[in-house]
Amino acid sequence: MNNSEKLLSSFSEKIFYKELVYSNLKFIPNGGTEVELADLIINLEDIVLAIQLKERNKSNQSNDSKKEEKWLLKRCKEAKKQVEDTISYINNEEVIFVNSRGKRTRINSNAEIVPLIVFENSNILEYEHLILNHSKEGLIVNCISMGDFKLMCMELMSPIEIIDYIKWRKKFYQQNNDIDVLITDTENGFFISKPQMKETLVQQYLYEQYGEKILNENTSYLGIFKGYVSVLFEHTVESSSMDACYEIVNFLAHLCRDEIKGFVERVKKAIEGPHQNEIVGSLRNVKNEYVIVFISSNQGEVIPTKKLLPFVSKNQKVRKLLQVIVYRINKNEYKIDFHYYNEKDNTL
Repeated sequence: MNNSEKLLSSFSEKIFYKELVYSNLKFIPNGGTEVELADLIINLEDIVLAIQLKERNKSNQSNDSKKEEKWLLKRCKEAKKQVEDTISYINNEEVIFVNSRGKRTRINSNAEIVPLIVFENSNILEYEHLILNHSKEGLIVNCISMGDFKLMCMELMSPIEIIDYIKWRKKFYQQNNDIDVLITDTENGFFISKPQMKETLVQQYLYEQYGEKILNENTSYLGIFKGYVSVLFEHTVESSSMDACYEIVNFLAHLCRDEIKGFVERVKKAIEGPHQNEIVGSLRNVKNEYVIVFISSNQGEVIPTKKLLPFVSKNQKVRKLLQVIVYRINKNEYKIDFHYYNEKDNTL
């Protein structure tokens, strides 16, 4: 692993959480020799982000932008082939990798795989955002600079939102081709997106997903939520044979921006009282069949799943149930416990 790959992996661990990041992707297929797949995959079980990194050695870089763009085109074709091989192996082989927490995980062969090429070359100011296919069955892959990738992740922060944006970005460029400036008119004026270097197309995505209110929103709740998730591993006491921390992080990684905001608001409500083992709020997703229940507790008591499940599933089918239990240690400190139930393994 070179320095750029290490930096990409380290950055991704902070954004996507260590439980979901896999950077050592060597394996031996049935009857074959060892192969290495993409440089990095982000595994959310039902959806996988496969990242291939291409770096230009600084000693070989020139100030000739055309020359550097030719380098990128050549390397992107190589990267595209590597990503295609990754998709093929995941779809057709029993692939097991170890995540950044050391957990061995079998990659779901039925997962949706979203490919992405990230390149590192500071002398490229403009680049093709999509690597196009040359046949009807060919693969179209998003291409983005390392700097733009980091900016994108910092703007979005939610793992599922980042992956959704990458899918949206592909459709956007397929429909609009290369554009220098995008001006969007709103009720309170307009904003400008510049899809080239220092890509600000994220704002257009957010506007289309959430409306005008999102453009001036205080997003501090995203950082608060990220703080909750990032310390889960260090503070997890598992009471089952399953990897409870991994399951909970993967569940939380699927929450969208509005759900995250609701999550933080309800945790705040639970912190403020009444600390008598009472439910102070919930979040429901009927489509994805899950419920999150927020409990203001005295000593961190868990409501038995058998007792709680019939109550929350009166009006919808519930496959996943997460209890978020908040209780005070003293006047200035509090703790949050998570108790997770998944229909596929009701041992948690």
